[in-house]
Amino acid sequence: MPPSPSLAVATRAFAQPLNLALRRVAACGATGVQFELREELRPELLSESGRRQFLHRLSELGLSLSPPYFPTRRALHDPEKIDDRVTAVANAMRFASELRARVMTLRLGPIPGSETAPEERRLLVTILNDLVRHGNHVGVTLAISPSGEPAAVYQQLLAEIKQGPIGIDFDPCSFVCSGLKVADAFRTLHTHIVHVQARDGVRDLDGTGAETAVGDGMVDWIELLALLLEAGYRGWVTAIRNQGQDRGGDVERAIAHLKSIHL
Repeated sequence: MPPSPSLAVATRAFAQPLNLALRRVAACGATGVQFELREELRPELLSESGRRQFLHRLSELGLSLSPPYFPTRRALHDPEKIDDRVTAVANAMRFASELRARVMTLRLGPIPGSETAPEERRLLVTILNDLVRHGNHVGVTLAISPSGEPAAVYQQLLAEIKQGPIGIDFDPCSFVCSGLKVADAFRTLHTHIVHVQARDGVRDLDGTGAETAVGDGMVDWIELLALLLEAGYRGWVTAIRNQGQDRGGDVERAIAHLKSIHL
């Protein structure tokens, strides 16, 4: 049997100082942590020696970095403040490299169609090619997170990125909330997947979707974890909770739920 993926937790779910959050992650049985690089962990907060001490602290707790996440306030190709946005992403990739991460996740926003919005599409492809070229330089692969479009849309987009490696940050919740089949999306994208989110959701009768705690939604985790093993996936599966009244408790319970499936 191939090795199982490793389990991590997004520390932002705890809404606590990092030292406290890290202790909770270690106590819940995860072996990795995901940091958000805009507000939660910023480069100006850590000197070079501070980064070494921080990584040593993680090691003392038995923790490693899962791919960090950098949020943007607008779609990557939105013309408003586009240069500042792209620069911020590039700087975050460099910071991820300094933290010894080899992948950084990013949501792009809606993907413009090559026929319906050709100029926007060309702009997005140009930006992504520039960023993956930068990723080659700093040693970090960009992983884009789906935002509701069918898997084939991302497969086609990735085929247009020629300047370096780019991957998928697989988010089963986004497919459930869009009324799409998670297993089909995984089979379409599996050769590109470099990180997996442990995030669940439901699709309502009115066609809207909502995030839930892992195990309370429509994601078939037994099937998805079996697909990961079948595909030989060896990366991180990171418990993430963006909504809810007890996000910290939900990610802790997500780790327990995944472990109960003998991940």
